[in-house]
Amino acid sequence: MHSFILRDDSFESGLNSLSRQFPAPVVNNMIQVPAHLGTGFVRGVSLEDGLYLRYTQVCYNEDTGIIRLSSGQVEGESIFSLCYLLTPGSLKLVRSPTQSVLPCMTSGNIFLTSNNRRLSVQIPEGVMSRTIEILFTRDWLSTHLEGMEDKIPVMENSLITIEPSSILTERTLSADEALLEELEPELRQPRINLLTIRARVLLLLSNIIGRWPRQTSARLPARKTWHVKTIQLVEQRLVQSLEDMLPSQKQLAREFALSESTLKRHFKAVYGKTMYDYYLEKKMELAKWLLQERKISVSETAYRLGYEKVSAFICMFKKYHKVLPGSFK
Repeated sequence: MHSFILRDDSFESGLNSLSRQFPAPVVNNMIQVPAHLGTGFVRGVSLEDGLYLRYTQVCYNEDTGIIRLSSGQVEGESIFSLCYLLTPGSLKLVRSPTQSVLPCMTSGNIFLTSNNRRLSVQIPEGVMSRTIEILFTRDWLSTHLEGMEDKIPVMENSLITIEPSSILTERTLSADEALLEELEPELRQPRINLLTIRARVLLLLSNIIGRWPRQTSARLPARKTWHVKTIQLVEQRLVQSLEDMLPSQKQLAREFALSESTLKRHFKAVYGKTMYDYYLEKKMELAKWLLQERKISVSETAYRLGYEKVSAFICMFKKYHKVLPGSFK
C-alpha cells in the first residue's frame, strides 16, 4: 500500500509535498501521477488571497493512503477545507487510533475539515477518485461572509469537538450539483477561465455555509456536546451495517450507553432524520453505486445488501429512486 503525507500549512504546500513524494514536478500548478503509481493528476488554482482550489482526478494501481498532518504537527495559519466527493465509493475515511476504515459511499458527499486536525483517507486500488476541494483561511471567511459571521465560531468549535478526525458532513443539493457540473469540465482544460471558476466557487461556499446552524442554535451544554460525539459514532455504526441488517434501536442504545429516547432524539437533531431514514438513504445510494459503477447484477446487489428476496430490494429501490434498478445497468 502506498502512503503519502499531505501538508496543508499553506495553500501551495499540498502540491509541493506530493511532488516530493511521488516524485513528479509541479508544472503550471499541476502534478501528473507517475505511471508506476497509477494515472491522473492533481491541480491547484489560486483564486485570490486566502482562497484556493485543488482538483484531484486519480486512479492508483494499489490501495493508497493520504495523511494530512494537523497544524499541531506543521507550522502555518488555520485553513478550512471544503471537499466535494464527485465519485461515490472512491474515498474511505480512516479512524484513529484504531485505524478502522469507514466507507464513504454517497455520491456528492461534502466534508468540511480543518488543518488543525489530522485526517487520514484511503483510495482503493483501481478506483477513479475525483474531488473538488476548496481551501480558505479564517480571515478570508470573516471578510466575505457578510451576514453570516456568527457561523464561523460554530464551524471552528464543531471541528474541535466532534470526532473522529473533526469532520462536518453534508450532502449536495441540486443547486450544488449544477455548479459542480459546470465547474469540473473547466478544471480539466489546459487553460482555465479564472473568473468562471471563482464565481462558481463563491456560490458553492455560500450555499453550503448558509445551510449550517448559527451560533445561537449550536451552543450545547457539555453533556449534549458529548452526545453529539456519541451520535457521530452511531452514524458510523449504521454505515458499517449497510451490507447487513439495520441494528435495532434497543441494540444501538445498549451499545452506546444511551436510552432509546435519547438516542432517537439526538440522532434526528444532528442528522435531520430518523436512524431508519438515514440508513435507508445510505443503503439505496450504495445500491445505485454498485449497479452503476461496479456493474453488479440486480440480484447480486440485493444479496450483498442483505436482502433475502430480490423482489423486496427492487420494490424498495424503486420507491426510493423512482426507477427500477435494472435501468442502471
